[in-house]
Amino acid sequence: MTKQLVYTKLNNNYTTTRIIAKKFDKKHAYVVRTLEKIIEDFNNLRVTGDHPYFMKKIGEYRGVEFEYYELDRELFSLLVMRFKGKEAFEWQVKFNQAFYQMEETLIKMKNNQQNEMWLGQREQSKLMRREETDVIKQFVEYATKQGSTKAQFYYKHITSAVYKCLGLIQYKQPKLRETLDIMETHQLILAEMTAKKSLNKYMDDGEHYRAIFVLIKRDLEAFANSFLLER
Repeated sequence: MTKQLVYTKLNNNYTTTRIIAKKFDKKHAYVVRTLEKIIEDFNNLRVTGDHPYFMKKIGEYRGVEFEYYELDRELFSLLVMRFKGKEAFEWQVKFNQAFYQMEETLIKMKNNQQNEMWLGQREQSKLMRREETDVIKQFVEYATKQGSTKAQFYYKHITSAVYKCLGLIQYKQPKLRETLDIMETHQLILAEMTAKKSLNKYMDDGEHYRAIFVLIKRDLEAFANSFLLER
């Protein structure tokens, strides 16, 4: 979560005191105290309705539980106004940009769900993804037989290579595939098809699993260059 400044949940965008503390280089306890003082001062704040949103949550780090807050853009703005300095200002800008981008993403997701052409393309994308993961499963077994002890991570590594060649960044929320337009979805289908074909070819050729991963990334780069994609 800390890699993603803002995330989407139930069609709204949030960040947390944990993320804020890490990026603004503040102690988490200080950020929580500052937020709780704001909540106390503004007694009209609520967890629902038109008021700024906040919710106390329980997290776990290295087996130890801790309390943190989930908060929306409005309450985030009230909080970080208390942080001074050039670096703090730069992070305020980055977080606000992230909130605006997520708001645009939510609009795109809503429009996608009302577009029959997009829905049809999305079904094709799901089918291609299933075919790709079936071949990745075969590759995991292939790599394991060649001595790999962490072959299961190739599901993530190959998926990341596909997204990287298209200049896409995968976040936990919202799901990447729900935010792509028709053209981007088409490009993703073709990239996953490239990865699937390359995996099959190099396994049939008997290449070492490590070499195969390098070759797949090369093939994906070549695919992206063929579309003159900016990465």
